[in-house]
Amino acid sequence: MPTEPKNDRQKAPQGWRMDPIPSRPAYRDSDGNIRIPVWLTKNGRHMADTEMVLLPSEAALLADNLTNAMTDNSRSVLHELLRESATALAPGVVLVSKAEQYQF
Repeated sequence: MPTEPKNDRQKAPQGWRMDPIPSRPAYRDSDGNIRIPVWLTKNGRHMADTEMVLLPSEAALLADNLTNAMTDNSRSVLHELLRESATALAPGVVLVSKAEQYQF
């Protein structure tokens, strides 16, 4: 008696998706930007290898947010270094007053 084939494959997520390429580390380019190699897929199908390009401040904010997500929103090293002397003005933009910037 034939049996139904097992469908162990999960359905691919629909839409666009961006995933880091595990074998290629992030690096700093000649302009000082941080580049993160990523795979770009659409509906589960590979479309391209590309890079996410971030300003150093954006990369620091991303690292900080990832650290917070992984450690249940505990204060990050960046927060501890800047203490109360920094003000977030926009995503990736942090204002540190000159008078307090060297008081670590």
